[in-house]
Amino acid sequence: MKKIHITTLGCDKNTVDAQLMLGTLREQGYEIEADPREAQIIVVNTCCFIQSAKEESIDYILEYVSYKNQGLCETLVVAGCMAERYHESLAQEIPEIDGFLGVGNIDNIVDLIQKIEGERQVTTFAGNIDAPYDEAAPRYIAEGSVTAYLKISEGCSHHCTYCVIPKIRGRHRSRLPENIYKEAAMLANKGVKELIVIAQDITQYGSDLPGDINLARLLTHLAEDFNFHWIRLLYMYPEGITEELLDVIKSHENICHYFDLPIQHTEDRILKRMGRQITQAQLFEKIDLIREKLPDAILRTAIITGFPGETEEDHQGLLKSLKRIKIDRLGAFTYSQEEGTPAAVMPDQIPEDVKERRAQEIYAGQEAILEASNAGFVGGVYEVLIEDQEDAENYSGRMYSDAPEVDCMVFVNNGGERELRVGNFYKIRIVQTLDYDFIGDVENEPT
Repeated sequence: MKKIHITTLGCDKNTVDAQLMLGTLREQGYEIEADPREAQIIVVNTCCFIQSAKEESIDYILEYVSYKNQGLCETLVVAGCMAERYHESLAQEIPEIDGFLGVGNIDNIVDLIQKIEGERQVTTFAGNIDAPYDEAAPRYIAEGSVTAYLKISEGCSHHCTYCVIPKIRGRHRSRLPENIYKEAAMLANKGVKELIVIAQDITQYGSDLPGDINLARLLTHLAEDFNFHWIRLLYMYPEGITEELLDVIKSHENICHYFDLPIQHTEDRILKRMGRQITQAQLFEKIDLIREKLPDAILRTAIITGFPGETEEDHQGLLKSLKRIKIDRLGAFTYSQEEGTPAAVMPDQIPEDVKERRAQEIYAGQEAILEASNAGFVGGVYEVLIEDQEDAENYSGRMYSDAPEVDCMVFVNNGGERELRVGNFYKIRIVQTLDYDFIGDVENEPT
């Protein structure tokens, strides 16, 4: 059977989609190949959330087109968000692409490949954005995986004025709890130690299901009935955070006190133009509530700067608000004018140089906040998940305070005295900070 490679770009939800495609392909006899130069079939699982994501997707597609022209690749498939939204224009501009697979059709990956190979013509499966989650699809988890994502819902119904996600991934649809628990059991049996619960907004979980189902009850079951060392929560709109949810997090040691809150802005006028369902006062109240109940909580957020109509006064207000709420981990993104969104046609679009200057000012203000936040860890002993080994003495990993790939790392030197095992948790004393990261010494393995 032919070898297949999937390159996955964009968000963690795309990662899960790719693993579902790989599971289906392997079940049908295809061989999974890590090196795209060795694969007869290449799938690019794309993202098109903002302009930079589109550009990255195009770069990968063109790289694999060159493989095809060299005879290394027989079939090139573009999947995911870009395939859903732009398959018609991509087919015209890059004729070397053999097929397109939209986000609601990932369960058709084998059908698509077989049709391409049988008919040797461009084939597209797309337009099914409100499709139910394919609970029967097997999921490929690489051997030795310590961290895995668990998608609890699909789509989004918030309709923020800058965002194309509802047009690409459809309305919000929660998975049934029993199906989530079944997948969690599979991941636990695979040896996964860090479970990362994801969705476009996990606080909306259960709002579209009958009965008394919500995120707090789902997490209670995941924390108590499965052997995960860490449960991390990604993408919680602050307006959906409740005292019940915070009490559940506080009462379970294996739920990380880590909150990814995509607030985007803090000033009322801009929040309203963005279509966000929260005010500045409510935002401050939610953040204060989190810190009151969980004093060691680490908060992450994303900020959009240069949104249409954002004045210098709005920007200065944002800087002042960020200094007040002291978000521990922050990413600032210049507004991307996405076609088909209400914000794209709003008046008073901001020049690129102004956006860039404002982003730099946000990061400049964040430096002192990050430094103070990280300094609070120095001298303390924390569990660290060891993820990589550079040599006999040097390792790297993460604390509860940091999500994979986007946050701070802990660098550990064992002095050659004992071997640390990648995938295990160790007690590490944080001895100093290093720019965005930490340096720590081994204390002992946790009980």
